[in-house]
Amino acid sequence: MNILYVDCFSGISGDMMVGALIDMGVPLAFIEEELAGLPVDGYGLSVGRTKRSGIDAADFKVHIEKAQPQRDFRLIKELLLSSSLKESVKSLSLKIFETLAQAEAKVHGVPVESVHFHEVGALDSIVDVVAAAIGIDFLQAQAIYASPLVTGRGMVKTDHGLMPVPAPATAEMLKNIPAESGIVEAELVTPTGAAILKTLVKGFGPMPEMKVERVGYGAGDKDFAEHPNLLRIFSGQLSSEICKVSTERERDTVMVVETSIDDMNPQFFEPLVEALFEAGALDVLLIPVYMKKGRPGTLLQALVPPEKRAKISGIIFKNSTAIGLRFYHADREKLKRHTEKIETPLGSIKVKVLERSPGVVDFRPEYEELKRLAKLHKMSIEEVERKVKAALTDT
Repeated sequence: MNILYVDCFSGISGDMMVGALIDMGVPLAFIEEELAGLPVDGYGLSVGRTKRSGIDAADFKVHIEKAQPQRDFRLIKELLLSSSLKESVKSLSLKIFETLAQAEAKVHGVPVESVHFHEVGALDSIVDVVAAAIGIDFLQAQAIYASPLVTGRGMVKTDHGLMPVPAPATAEMLKNIPAESGIVEAELVTPTGAAILKTLVKGFGPMPEMKVERVGYGAGDKDFAEHPNLLRIFSGQLSSEICKVSTERERDTVMVVETSIDDMNPQFFEPLVEALFEAGALDVLLIPVYMKKGRPGTLLQALVPPEKRAKISGIIFKNSTAIGLRFYHADREKLKRHTEKIETPLGSIKVKVLERSPGVVDFRPEYEELKRLAKLHKMSIEEVERKVKAALTDT
């Protein structure tokens, strides 16, 4: 299975993406030839070589040679549909712009079709998106994965004035994508780059086990002292075993929020845990530990979606004696699961259905459902579980 892994340790922009694809082996002449199917003119392309922190990379640029009109989503859509681009490239480019238009529409409170892209509606951004689609189509990747994003921080100048980094539309597209600000005072993830990833990437996390065949580096405009301003893309093959696992399991990245507490009434942990689950925590652990001077304490760990970090932190500070929190990302691999309602001699019950491998299914009765049936039939939960599992075995 041919895949791409996009390593966004310094964010991503459209020109960095195209540069990395060219560095990986997509010919510039091929991109230029394919772009000729787009009914626009007044631009030129160049690819130079540059170094970032001593690493050689492709420096892709779109040069605007004459004034261009501002284009809203409707005009860009018409431009793509009327082009003679390859259908797969046309479809991919349109999906990327649709992703961006939906984010802009949400941020500005306007209909999608009337979204004005401003900077992203400029010709260089249009060419970046279509060139990226051409390069990806050329490489025939069957799946694309990416690392968590580093967005940068501070303020960025836009047509609407100064905006916080990440810019509002970019922030909208980063929903459900693991990201952190990093240490650089700059915009590292542009709206174009975010739209490309949001549209194309199947999963975010560490690089999957793969046989790497090619590596490409695309340079960003700025040269930072803190780290190389580059986008790195790996191309290679997943083994058949890894392909099999990927169909059986799901991967994502979550945030672990933890703190050590040794001065709180143990009775207060129950309402704290309830509040954390109500706020969206995926799991909460209370682990007995010994702290300084041999004092017994509790290690509180909350597993949360990255976007709920601030909300969960506020609840812990409000409902406990914690004075500091620790945060780190954790990569998860999960069995595929869904919930079904099953009929048993004791009545219907919701069960969790786990797919351990193709054709191998495991049924797990939900505790609250067992508790409900036990109360209904005046039986112990253990006895109810035994009867339900026996009925599930016959299912």
